[in-house]
Amino acid sequence: MTGGPNADPVHEAYAAWERCCRASSCRLQTGAERVGLIEAVGRVTAAPVRAIWSSPAHDLAAMDGIALRAADTAGASSATPVRLRAAAFHAVDTGDPLPPDRDAVVMREHVHERPDGTVELFAAVGPGRHVRTLGEDVEAGELLLPAGHRIRPVDAAVAAAAGHTELAVRARPVVAVLPTGDEVRPIGSQPGRGEVIDTNSLMLAEQARDAGCAPITLPIVPDDPAELAAAVRAAADGADLVLIIAGSSKGRDDHTVGVLADLGHVAVHGAAIRPGHPVALGVIANRADERAVPAIGVPGYPVSAAHVFTVFALPMLQAMQNSTDRPAGVVTARLMHAVSSRVGVEETVLVRLEGLSAQGEVRAVPAGRGAGALSALMRADGLLRIPAASTGWPAGSHVPVQRLAGAPGFGEAEQPAPPSTTRAHRTIDTTVVA
Repeated sequence: MTGGPNADPVHEAYAAWERCCRASSCRLQTGAERVGLIEAVGRVTAAPVRAIWSSPAHDLAAMDGIALRAADTAGASSATPVRLRAAAFHAVDTGDPLPPDRDAVVMREHVHERPDGTVELFAAVGPGRHVRTLGEDVEAGELLLPAGHRIRPVDAAVAAAAGHTELAVRARPVVAVLPTGDEVRPIGSQPGRGEVIDTNSLMLAEQARDAGCAPITLPIVPDDPAELAAAVRAAADGADLVLIIAGSSKGRDDHTVGVLADLGHVAVHGAAIRPGHPVALGVIANRADERAVPAIGVPGYPVSAAHVFTVFALPMLQAMQNSTDRPAGVVTARLMHAVSSRVGVEETVLVRLEGLSAQGEVRAVPAGRGAGALSALMRADGLLRIPAASTGWPAGSHVPVQRLAGAPGFGEAEQPAPPSTTRAHRTIDTTVVA
């Protein structure tokens, strides 16, 4: 892919792939289905969710004590306590519905009970004191969740409180993960000379699951074009996206691009990004249902594979679910070591985020840049982007770091807030490997 000096290589490559998918009649959005609240967690809403009823559904006591009419406490003080007969108050516990003629609660520890059954109050209270009013949390008809929202446990809980037992969600995109290579061995095998363990399938499948998808990991395919073609064709049957691991470069045993071209179309082969330069983006055609399927030739290096998933597969899968998910927050950090890059290539560097310095700054330490350094990815807290037009960042720069899931919560105030439905009324090794 080529472009001007200010071009965004990821955007250009993704746009070319998306055009190819649309021209090939790929299904780029999954259907809707209704599921129970437990199953709905992690799914994306297919329609706006509104409260069926109010929560609380009645005025409730917010404290243990006595329910009464606030007007009956007028003038109460330590010097002139107000005495109430038994008929003027009602004992309540937290969560009890208020009797219809009561509008306030006095905490039990502020009530002086007398032997004759009366009580004395030493302070006046206003209407609504220690009362959870009807609809205080959620009002009937109120918008709880917009369409395209990924449902969290708390979202499901609020929906339950508002009368829902199930929700309309997008069907999970099916992601077929196809490992390839004569040298690749299953997890649990003892690798021999020249062999590697199939860690990429595990990582990519779980990245897909985290994105709300249903991953299917297929058996390892040897470096044989005919076997690979048969496996890719089978993988596309019933899948919404196919990830073919390795074989997208130009080695003697790299057949992924040729197979993709034979079975469909290759929109992009090679993007000006690192890690992930040899990525192939295309479609698999000639399906039984005449629907082409998007496919990615994922580089075999683990860091490249993870990055390619994040920048290409993830946005495609989010679009299929009509998801409004936004990336994790960005934190500004002080770069502790210089990082350099080649002009014309957009590079993403793994960094660790360390605690606040004496100046109150979060520190970013490069975590290694080899595309095969899987442990560096494990230890990283964020991603530092070096634009294609830049030669890098000098030490001491204040840089924007895209936090990875589970990273320390530095700079929380700088993170984008979730969509609101609130009611209006209320120097280091610079070797770069693909």
